[in-house]
Amino acid sequence: MMKEEAGNAGGCCQDERGDPKRVITYVKDILAGEDRVGLESDILKYSLGSLLALVLLGIGLYALGLRSVMGAGAYPLLLFLGAGTSVMTVASYSHMSSYRKGMSCQNGMMVGMTTGMMSGFLSGALLGATNGMFIGSVAGTAIGISVGLGLGRFSGIMGAMEGAMAGLMSGTMGAMLSVMMINDNLTAFLILLFGIAIIIFGGLSYMMSREAGPAPGGRERPDLLVFFLSCIAFAMFLSVLMLYGPRGPITIA
Repeated sequence: MMKEEAGNAGGCCQDERGDPKRVITYVKDILAGEDRVGLESDILKYSLGSLLALVLLGIGLYALGLRSVMGAGAYPLLLFLGAGTSVMTVASYSHMSSYRKGMSCQNGMMVGMTTGMMSGFLSGALLGATNGMFIGSVAGTAIGISVGLGLGRFSGIMGAMEGAMAGLMSGTMGAMLSVMMINDNLTAFLILLFGIAIIIFGGLSYMMSREAGPAPGGRERPDLLVFFLSCIAFAMFLSVLMLYGPRGPITIA
């Protein structure tokens, strides 16, 4: 009888874990600014504000003369995706950093792998399209390892190694994918990739809220100025490489 009750309880818990209503509730709470997800709500506001500022900055630079450097074609879209990649990476880094004092080994490995993989893959794919396989691989790997190792280390050596390995693989794979798809609807795929990355980063946020509880506030809350400047610095790094960096034999333009 006791075994049967335990089995029923375990099944109930398992059903709750797989219930999409929990995800929908989590998203609604963030949009509504509920107290238990106050940090996530602030990060979302910071992200949207930073992305808007980056878009306006890009439009201003384009009007002031960047048009001649950028030329026609897919560069405006790729620069926008680069700005979005920067904001997503900084947002995820800020959110996951708030858990650094109580991150378990298992969660840390997942955090390091996810952030290292997505940041490296997106950066490598964008730079692979504009600069070729070598620059895309080197820069994408460097970004992926920096982000993945920087967050994974909060749970110990396994999380750090997981983040570093994810960054190494994703940077090279992202650049290679762009070079392979250079003549086959690459920009359309990059848009799809960007959308999937938003879902994955959001899934990581939900996972940590479920596994480790609400994100700590107070001192762990990211500063708006630091957040915005980090987004600017990351976006400028990608943009300068995309526009002025060395180019390989196979690029989008």
